[in-house]
This record gives sequence, structure tokens and C-alpha cells, in this order.
Amino acid sequence: MSTMNKMVKLRKGIRECDEHSANIKEKPQPTRGNFDFDIWTQKSENLNQIDSQWLTSDTLRHTIAIKGIRKRKIPATLHKKPSVVSPIEIPHPGTSYNPSYDDHQKLLHEVAEKEQKLMKEEAHLNRVTTKMFKKVSAETQDKVWMKESSEGLPLNTNDKEIKSEEENDNDDPNRISINPPVKNMKKTLVKRRKQREQKKLAFEMKNKKLEKKKIGDMYKLRFLEKNISKIEEKQKILRNKREKIKAIKSSEPKVLAKTKFEPAEPDFKMGNELSGNLRNADPTGNLLKDRYKSLQQRNIVAPSTRVLKRNKAKVKKYIKADHKITMPSTK
Repeated sequence: MSTMNKMVKLRKGIRECDEHSANIKEKPQPTRGNFDFDIWTQKSENLNQIDSQWLTSDTLRHTIAIKGIRKRKIPATLHKKPSVVSPIEIPHPGTSYNPSYDDHQKLLHEVAEKEQKLMKEEAHLNRVTTKMFKKVSAETQDKVWMKESSEGLPLNTNDKEIKSEEENDNDDPNRISINPPVKNMKKTLVKRRKQREQKKLAFEMKNKKLEKKKIGDMYKLRFLEKNISKIEEKQKILRNKREKIKAIKSSEPKVLAKTKFEPAEPDFKMGNELSGNLRNADPTGNLLKDRYKSLQQRNIVAPSTRVLKRNKAKVKKYIKADHKITMPSTK
């Protein structure tokens, strides 16, 4: 009877599935090119039957997947900006075609400071690399190499004699060992008893000190409170410092590739190049480069270098022996 009941239930389930699929097929399908309905406003009947009030998004997605409805999960990074830097930064007032004297001087001062910093770094690298090593002739270099290579080698005959004497001393047959013989001296009962008493006394002294320290700590509560407050203040300062560093790093570009991000050079004009009106002003900068640098700074595009020429491997070309065409010699 049990097998019969199982068979009946199975057939009933199959029949229900077939009826459900038949009902779906009987529904009027939209004709091609007919746009009199909105697919985004339509909702499935199975989805309306589910009470999603107490269900999380993952649970709801799992439930509707069983009922034959597919719902894509939106990535969490979709609603999160890759950087806090604004897409369009306000340019320096000194870059205007008709700037004020103070703004223009500030811009020139900033550009000069950056240039001095770069020159200082270049001079430092030159000092610690190129100027650090002296030029040596080939003969002197060979002598130094010979001296360094022969360091520690027994070049004198006296060293050989000393070594031979040491070997002869070690080969003495009458000598058994370098160290004197060790005697098995066992502890007496008196020594063992005294050792136990000393251990017991040390343990009692340790407990007495611990109890004394507990009593003394009761009178040190004020000092402990001061120490705790100092530690908390120190932790607060460090926490604020970490938050500031985190805020600074959030505005900096992340490492997305092996190439380091380099900010674009500032556009500026000297005093004699300023025209004072927009009609006679010469164009400066490149809008496409500016936007590309902005994408790199906002962690949308990885920094890269422009490759003008690709180094291709040289392929050796030759003609096979059976492919050679020998022309008859003409006389």
C-alpha cells in the first residue's frame, strides 16, 4: 500500500506541474513589435503570494528561485563611489585669462616650489648614486680584486708550521680527552632536605609578598585612575590621528597597477603671456588629458604609460631544403 500511495502522489505532482505549464502556454504572448505594455510594472503571481515582510534579500532570492523566478543580485559596489574626489575640480584662480596679481603670484610660487622639490630629489639621487663611487683604473681594480680574493688564505710558511704542530698535538695517543673526568656525585639526604626547605620558604615568601601587594594596591586606586585616564587620552589622540590619516588616504589614488599615478603638471602663464581678454588668449592644457587624469585619480582607470613601440621577437626566416627552387644555369 505504501508504494501505491507514493506512486499516486508522484503522478499527482506531475499532473499539477503539467497543468501549470499548460496554463502558462495558454496565456496570450505579446506579438513582436507590439509595445503596449510595460515589462517592468508586471509582477509574477508567485512573487505576490510570498510574504517578504520578514525575509532578507538573500532568503527572498532563494525562495523565488525555487518557484522558477530569477532575480539578479545587485553588486554592493554599484552604489559606492570608488573615490571621494569630485569629478570636476575647481581650477586655481591664477589660471584665469585675466587673474588678479595676488592669485597669479600664488600660482607661480606653487609651481616654483614643486620645481625646486623635484630638483632637490634629482640632486639627492645623483649624490647617493653617481657621485658616491670613484673612478678607478683597470690596474688598481685588478689589485683590489686580487687582495680581496686572497683574504684568509695561508700565504706564509709560518702558518703552515703552526698548523702542523697543532695536528701533532691532537694526534697524541696517551691523551684521552681534553676535559677532566667527571665523577658521579649524588646528593645526600641532608642536602635534599635543605633543598626542600628552601623551596618551601621561597614559596611562602612569594605568597606573603603577593598578599602585601594586594593590600598596598587598595591605597593606590587614585594613582591607578590617573594612569587609566592617561592611557585613555593617549588612545584618543592616536584614534584621532588614525582617522585623519584615513581621511587623507581616502582622497589619494589607490594602487591599481604597477605604474604609479603622477598628477598632471599645472597650467600656468608668465606675466608677459597674459592677454587680459578671452579673444587674444592662447589655449593652454588638454581637455582630454585632464579628463583621463581625473579618471585615474578617482580609481576608475588604472594608471599606465603610453607604449609607442612594441618590442616584437625577431623571427628567423629560412627556406627549407626541399622547398628551394634551383634555376638552371644559363650559358
